[in-house]
Amino acid sequence: MTPAEQTMKWVRDFVIRHGLCPFAALPFEQGRVVAIPVEAADEEGAFYAALTQVQALVEEQSEVETILLVFPELLADFDTFLDFVYTFEEALAETGADELVQLAHFHPNYQFEGVAADDPGNRTNRSPFPILQLLRVDSVATAVAGYADVEGIPERNVALMREVFNH
Repeated sequence: MTPAEQTMKWVRDFVIRHGLCPFAALPFEQGRVVAIPVEAADEEGAFYAALTQVQALVEEQSEVETILLVFPELLADFDTFLDFVYTFEEALAETGADELVQLAHFHPNYQFEGVAADDPGNRTNRSPFPILQLLRVDSVATAVAGYADVEGIPERNVALMREVFNH
């Protein structure tokens, strides 16, 4: 199974199955979520490959609303991955692309600040590979508009993971 296939399986069998993102199922089922492996030789190459995908998401009039950039060979170290994410967020802000594209990120070793590494709550953001998720801001706005408690999602997800994985 390719990294892209493994990622899509994780979305279906973990994220959607556990309801971690209440907005994921519909676009996934409609084929509007794609996983794209970033096969760059180094972090700089990965950075520019990711920017290219942001540009494609913004400029193309396709049905795709979420791109999962999968880094099967790079960014295995969690702190290095976070540095990459922060640098990428800064680049989006500097170019104004952050008004069109929202980021989320996932990593096999994801650990929330101040939380023990073995806390099941970390599983809300753990994935088979380092992943940078690019979402269309307008799609996110539409999805959350009719949802009563968007701010409570992370806390509910952590509680769910602790319930599921502490038994």
